[in-house]
Amino acid sequence: MGRILSLAAGVVVLAVVGFTSGSATGGDATNPTTPIAAHPAIYPVVLRTRYEAVDQKAGGHFIIWLEREKAHHGLDPRLYPAVRYVDVTHVTPSPGSPIISLIEVMPVNSTTPEVYHLAGIARFKVTGMRIVASTVPHP
Repeated sequence: MGRILSLAAGVVVLAVVGFTSGSATGGDATNPTTPIAAHPAIYPVVLRTRYEAVDQKAGGHFIIWLEREKAHHGLDPRLYPAVRYVDVTHVTPSPGSPIISLIEVMPVNSTTPEVYHLAGIARFKVTGMRIVASTVPHP
């Protein structure tokens, strides 16, 4: 239902497109990500990605751009501590509606995660972390 585009080192943007895994409407059974021109997407579209720090003690860096503001994680150990993991969920409820993003961030110095609820386009930069789980289809 979408793919992740990398614009620069660590900057991630989500592009939502329709895909199928081979059916009577088109699609190729050997390539499950064949784009289908007239195949409608099934709503709501839910995409999940989980990032975990490569070094769990040191944590990773995560920056969220919210229009003109930034939420930093990992710049300062007291004000903006590094993170152990980040869970990102993007929901598109219906055609033409804005993407709703839920981002759960677990700082290394806490047992309670921080949660961001966003509507519209959210961009973020990830360093020192890797993707461990994702429901985003690969091209």
